[in-house]
Amino acid sequence: MKTAPATLALLCCGASLFAEPPQGYVLKWSDEFDGVALDQSKWIHWLPGKRRHAMNVPEAVTLRDGFLTIATYTEAGKHFTGMISTRDKYEAQYGYYETRIEWADAPGQWSAFWSQTPTIGKPIDDVATAGMEIDFVEHRAVDHEGKPLAAKANFTLHWNGYGKEHKGKGHQTPALALDKGFHVYGLEWTESAYRFFIDGKQQWEVKEPISKRPQFMILSSEVESGAWSAAIPAEGYGDRASGKTKIVVDYVRHYVKP
Repeated sequence: MKTAPATLALLCCGASLFAEPPQGYVLKWSDEFDGVALDQSKWIHWLPGKRRHAMNVPEAVTLRDGFLTIATYTEAGKHFTGMISTRDKYEAQYGYYETRIEWADAPGQWSAFWSQTPTIGKPIDDVATAGMEIDFVEHRAVDHEGKPLAAKANFTLHWNGYGKEHKGKGHQTPALALDKGFHVYGLEWTESAYRFFIDGKQQWEVKEPISKRPQFMILSSEVESGAWSAAIPAEGYGDRASGKTKIVVDYVRHYVKP
């Protein structure tokens, strides 16, 4: 396990930094981000170009000292961020999905580790076949009214596409000091339930509907003013070199039962 400077400060405070997958699981796939560039055998840059109120660009995603960073920044009056996905590289169903992330989100912006399928909503009301969006964890600094949320996280499920047939359910955690250092986020996905974990402790369980098809993983940051995370700051997010809005990811792992 790599230890970042921000994490060292937590070691003396008794914060939970390590978690184990549920009993009976073995590692099948992982990226420890130990290289100097994104491993293109595992990831692609997801949805490059304009998305919401920013541009998704590869330059927003960097690797250094064993950590992956997705930065959100502003240059020449435009906002930039990034998303990466395992689509067509690694798609799986069931198992235990885990990541270790330090958040530094800002108003008008949020970040997430999630799963998706290109067939969401096809057919309608057949989630087992069509799949769904599974937000393993979402994080934002504030809600749409500017209320502080940085110590909390959200888990959300979306199905039946994103149009008039859309359905969803979600859960917001209590304050868990998630704005301080790294924390471990996990999802156990079985044929009969989703179980969401933070630092090894179960936070939420859902027993229906359940996707029963392979899905791909996504790490993302998004920018949309006045929507899910209040307004973009008038000064923006700082340039690429000096901006402080980002997520830092230690690893992504997928465990399965033999």
